[in-house]
Amino acid sequence: MRRHQRRPDPLALARKRRSARGLTLVELLLSAALGILMLGAAVVVLLAAGRMRRNQQLLSDANEEARTALRQVSRALASAGAGGSVYSFTDTDGTRRQRPALLFTNGTTALNGASMPQTPDSVTLLRYGADRRTVLVAPIGTDQVSVAPDGRLPATPGVHPEIFLPGESALITNFQRSMLVPFRTKSLGMGSAARNVVQLSTDINPAALQDALIPIEPGATVFPVQVVRFRVMHVPAQGREPERADLVMETLNWQTLDPLNPPQRRVLAKDIEDFQVQWGYDRNDDGVADEGYTDQGPTTAMMDPGLTFARLTISARTSNTLVTNEGEYIVNEETPFERGIDLGGGPRPPVSGHRRRVLSTVVLLKNVAAPRI
Repeated sequence: MRRHQRRPDPLALARKRRSARGLTLVELLLSAALGILMLGAAVVVLLAAGRMRRNQQLLSDANEEARTALRQVSRALASAGAGGSVYSFTDTDGTRRQRPALLFTNGTTALNGASMPQTPDSVTLLRYGADRRTVLVAPIGTDQVSVAPDGRLPATPGVHPEIFLPGESALITNFQRSMLVPFRTKSLGMGSAARNVVQLSTDINPAALQDALIPIEPGATVFPVQVVRFRVMHVPAQGREPERADLVMETLNWQTLDPLNPPQRRVLAKDIEDFQVQWGYDRNDDGVADEGYTDQGPTTAMMDPGLTFARLTISARTSNTLVTNEGEYIVNEETPFERGIDLGGGPRPPVSGHRRRVLSTVVLLKNVAAPRI
């Protein structure tokens, strides 16, 4: 048989495979160890990124919630005297009385014993539906008030189809004198002008609230209002949820200033450590608070003409504890509020892993100082 016709050696391929060099056990172990180290490093980076993202989200939520609450309280305070600094109302005995548009209570005790050492202030005022203001179109009667609805179409942006919503009263003012009139029902007027008049029926006599010197006449402004109070409310622990404090806006009885039954509350921000209001007086009209701010606020039947500014401060904290690679984040520094609190020598609450944020803003009370004789 010729050479080129011979069959190839069947064992040549097997011998060639046996001659190829493979991985040793040491090399295999080193490769596995290196892979495990790289995988572990990646896991550590991912866990750290997850903790950072969670902490940042908690801080962002606490900051945004507190800022939103601060804006709502600021708007209510800025318009607190929009209808005059003092308004007339009827008490539970039917007697005519007067009340300031702004009432302040300086918190002087801990919110809940020694466990939560906040000293929250509270503010009571009229909350205006300024976007639905209307006009008095007829002299005030003994049991009804006639107002003009918004002449624009209900589909117009910014126009509410109802002048008054359930639970609201009518503050009637010529910006020198004001009266608060709760209404029972509302209906369209009679005759050809029915579309232009809304009749508000009431159980009190609005004419008895008139001031003889400066009576409120047709053309006066009518605001839909509610009497509300901003305060910090303690929420006890429930199950796994620890105790906390919430900043709430609660609607009050317009005569007694007691909470409604059942209560009507709206939580503006959760996990609030403190809510403080300080007041600035500008008696020389230079646009600057005289001698800074003080805790002496409007608590009497008349407003101080120099009351011009209010400084709101909210101390918020994250809704959950922050964590680090060593465990729970420990806060070693007290808030400015805690430093100034005297617990009578009692024990301080234990430190926690909640991060604090202190937010503050100054409100110009132009409507409180301006409308007076």
